[in-house]
Amino acid sequence: MKFKPFKAVLPAADKVHLVASRSYVSYSKEDLVEKLSGNPYTFLHVIHPDVDGDYRGRRIAYFEEVRKNYEKFLNDDIFTHEDNQSFFIYRQDTPEFSFQGLLGAVAVQDYEQGKIKIHEHTISQREGRFTDYLDTTGINAEPVLLMSKEETCSNLMERVCSENPLYCFTTTDRVKHTVWQISSTEDIEEVESEMSRVNELYIADGHHRSASSVALKQRKLEEGNSDEVYQYFMVLVLSQAQLKILGFHRLVKCVVEFDLNVFLSDLNKTGTLHEVNEQELQLAEGKIGVYAAGKWYAFQFEKEKNVIDAEWLSKNILHPIFGIEDERTDKRILHADGLVPSHDIAKMVDEGKADFAFLLHPISTETLMRISDEGSTMPPKSTYILPKLRSGLVIYPMR
Repeated sequence: MKFKPFKAVLPAADKVHLVASRSYVSYSKEDLVEKLSGNPYTFLHVIHPDVDGDYRGRRIAYFEEVRKNYEKFLNDDIFTHEDNQSFFIYRQDTPEFSFQGLLGAVAVQDYEQGKIKIHEHTISQREGRFTDYLDTTGINAEPVLLMSKEETCSNLMERVCSENPLYCFTTTDRVKHTVWQISSTEDIEEVESEMSRVNELYIADGHHRSASSVALKQRKLEEGNSDEVYQYFMVLVLSQAQLKILGFHRLVKCVVEFDLNVFLSDLNKTGTLHEVNEQELQLAEGKIGVYAAGKWYAFQFEKEKNVIDAEWLSKNILHPIFGIEDERTDKRILHADGLVPSHDIAKMVDEGKADFAFLLHPISTETLMRISDEGSTMPPKSTYILPKLRSGLVIYPMR
C-alpha cells in the first residue's frame, strides 16, 4: 500500500476544541443556528455558512463560498499551513469505547487496483457533487475510515503516544480527542515501510468521499494536471480490533391503513414470532426485534448463507409487504443507528413517527471483509461504524 505523509493545514492549538465539528448533516437546523451564532471558530462557518441559503442548482457557487470562508480562517490564523510532511495518530475515547488509528494519505492507484476494497455502491450524482466540492474548495477536511486486518506500526505508535500530543481536548458529547504528529524522517520512513507491506485495506466509512477522489484524479489528468496531491486522499487506518460496528434499525410509516394482525400472520409464515417484553429482547444474527402497536416481538427466521439480516429484511419484508424498493429514497422509511436505545425507538412509533420498527443485530468485521473480498455490496444503512470523525481537525490541502 502506498501511504504517504502530507503538509497538513491545522487549527491553532488554542482554538482546536472550538474548530473541529461533526458533519453538518448530523445537526438539526436549530442546532446549526445555535452553533454558528455562538461559536465564531467552528468549522461549520466554513462548510455550511448559510443555514437558509438556497443553492439548489448553484452548487459551484456554494462551494466557492466554502473556499472563501476557508481562506478567511487562514487569514485569521485559525488555520495554519504546516511546513513539514507529517503523519498523525488520532485517538478517540468515549465513555464506552476507545479507538486509535494512523492518519495519512493513501494512493488513488491502490483504490483503482482493488487493494482498497468497498462494500457499498456509490450514487453517481452524489459522487459528482463530492468531486465538484473537492475541486472547487481544494480541501479534504474529513478522512475516509479504512480498516486493516492487523495492527500496523504498533511499536512506533506506542512510543509516539507516550510523548506529549499535538492536541488533546474533550467535546461536549464527552468524547476525548487526542492527536500526535509524526514528522521525523526516521519515523516517516518506518511508517511508509510497514504500510508498504499491507496488501489490502477495507473502506469502513467514506465510500463516496474515496470514489470522488478517484474521479477528481481522472478529471485533473484530463486537464493535463498530474500533480501528486491529486494522486492521494486522506484516510484514517484502524485495525480490525479497533473498529466498532453497530446495527442500523428500520422504522416504517404506512401511508394506507394497515392490518396489524395480517402483518403478524405474514411474519409467522416466514419465521417464528413471539411476543416479549423489552428486557427479554435479545438480538442475534437471524433474530430481529419488531415493535408495533405498543408491543415488542422477537422474530426468528432461517438464515440464508451469506445473506445479512438487513438484506433479508429488505427482500422478504420491506419490499413485498410494504412495497419499499429503494431504502435510500423512499420517504416511508427512517433509519436509527445502533446507539439509539430501544425504548427511544419504541417512543418514535408510539408518537406516530412510524408504525413499525425493526431492530437489527450488527454484522461482524469478518462479514464486512468477506462481502468486500467477494466484490459484493450491502443494502444502504447496513452498518453504523464507530469512530465518527470530526471535520476540520486535520486538513489535506490540494492547493
